Amino acid sequence: MEDKQNLQVSQRGSGVQVPQTNSGLQVAAMGGLQVPQRGAGVQVPQTNTGIQVPTMGGLQVPAAGSGFKVPSSGRGKNAGGLQIPQAQFPAVNSPQRASSQLLKPRQKVALKPGRSLMDWVRLGNAKGKVLNGIGGRSCEVSVEELAKHNKLDDAWMSIRGKVYNITPYMEYHPGGEEELMKGVGIDGTQLFNEVHQWVNVEGMLEKCYIGRLKKTIDLSGGMKKLSVPATGPLNLAPPEPKAVVKPKARYDWYQTETEVTITIYAKCNTITKDRVVLDKHEKDLRATIYIDEYVYTIHLDLCEDISDNYQVRVRQGPINRIMIILQKTEPKKWPSLGQPADGNNSTVLTKEREPIFRSCQLICCSPVSHDTNLYTFQQPNGTCMNIPIGYHVNLMMKCNGVDTNRPYTAVVPSLQHADVPNPAAGMEGRLLHLMVKLYPDGLLTQQMATLKQGDSVAISDFEGNFDESRLTKCSHLIMLAAGTGVTPMIRLLQWCLHEHKESTCKLKLLFFNKTEKDILWHDQLQTLSTENSERFEVVHILSAADTSWHGATGRVRSELVEKYIPAPKDLADKSPLVCICGSTPFTNEAYRLIQAHGFTSSVIHLFTA
Repeated sequence: MEDKQNLQVSQRGSGVQVPQTNSGLQVAAMGGLQVPQRGAGVQVPQTNTGIQVPTMGGLQVPAAGSGFKVPSSGRGKNAGGLQIPQAQFPAVNSPQRASSQLLKPRQKVALKPGRSLMDWVRLGNAKGKVLNGIGGRSCEVSVEELAKHNKLDDAWMSIRGKVYNITPYMEYHPGGEEELMKGVGIDGTQLFNEVHQWVNVEGMLEKCYIGRLKKTIDLSGGMKKLSVPATGPLNLAPPEPKAVVKPKARYDWYQTETEVTITIYAKCNTITKDRVVLDKHEKDLRATIYIDEYVYTIHLDLCEDISDNYQVRVRQGPINRIMIILQKTEPKKWPSLGQPADGNNSTVLTKEREPIFRSCQLICCSPVSHDTNLYTFQQPNGTCMNIPIGYHVNLMMKCNGVDTNRPYTAVVPSLQHADVPNPAAGMEGRLLHLMVKLYPDGLLTQQMATLKQGDSVAISDFEGNFDESRLTKCSHLIMLAAGTGVTPMIRLLQWCLHEHKESTCKLKLLFFNKTEKDILWHDQLQTLSTENSERFEVVHILSAADTSWHGATGRVRSELVEKYIPAPKDLADKSPLVCICGSTPFTNEAYRLIQAHGFTSSVIHLFTA
């Protein structure tokens, strides 16, 4: 279908991930930051002590007030306790995560006794245990050599450019040997990406590592066009990306006795305040500006110290301007702005940039329903990061010896506008609100359930691709959400009904849950609908309702779509936008039904993670 080429899919975390899936976080040093290994190129003083960055695994929490220590082979500047995150699978902004093809439901098999995840972790942690099949040494592996090891008792697989001997892991794999055999002897990255976004494969298969995959590219035949079958299973992958023009950006500065203003000039499509992230520790200042599909970085060792209070202003034009206003701690003239630090004045593709993780402190946790909590985290002193609408962050921690991360979409603390306080002085861009469902067998969420006020967790930069400007053009916003898939819809409602009073957009939310007690913010949604009855309607649909329920029932299906969603022909002179978020089966089916109802993919946005 030609219209499918315009489909936009949010990149919540690694590829596409179901909002209901468990999420993860890694405890890091309070007030610290984590900085990517790739592309950093910064030198770290070796005199600091504190956090040790191991070869594999997660960060260790240092004693209060300590710095951190990076092995001599590492790179990274100590700017506010910056911490280098361990490699994850898939890397948080890798091409695997950028892929938006919806996941297949994971199939599990019964494992033999002694073949659980914890048994595998114990086996890998056994002293002197070698599992790579070549005596523990490493070597570069050619594609031809990889292809030879494609048997059950001799199985090699390449994942993200690294080759592993997965033969000993066969009996421990929850999906069974047959599923693993699909990727042996070849590059199995896509196979892992379909069902294993949360797995840190480098940690899980550390003892199975053989070496890097040596790839060769044959250019003799030129570029080949991929043929697309006329029929086949639903493919929600976005179109092949067009050539991206690298935006031009530069910065300048000026000062008064009390302020320093850094002005960034960017020739790009658009820029907003929430695309500017600031991190400051003592005199070290890092400004991260998201410009179209790129990230522009200013990294400076300032001439003098500044306060933690910043102002960011944006002026749109042929050349957009971002002004970062810094307050001097002492009123005097600076002889210079300071010295450029590593990575200063650089522009890289967002998907090629490893994320920065920051140690954020839990300041409040309140129940939303019987199994879902609203967590409020405070970002480190010196950090200012507002999350764009529909974007998410990753929480990371070590679970059962494996680094685990989960994506969560940022929400507002309440749907009642009067209950959303204006940020106190110095707190704008400091607070982060996340709605988390706690699963009884959740690898990570059961640990989250034990978090107490004052505990710290590692939280990444934001990710996503929802274009806020679509809301300004939208006349009818139709939302289909299942369970915690309502989280991106919360910010959409807030934007349309509270933050932009001039908006006349009509809104309808079809909210699917199992039982009435599972409905998140049930009362608040009802109040919001009553207060905005001419513009907003919410329809609750329950799949396991009891006899007291008099509303709609069942799962997402054509009858419900036809009953509650106007046909595109009835909106011919309007500008509709359909947003969908939920589990993989729900998102697949809702997308199919919406298209069958007549909406083209150009007006559909899928929030997927």
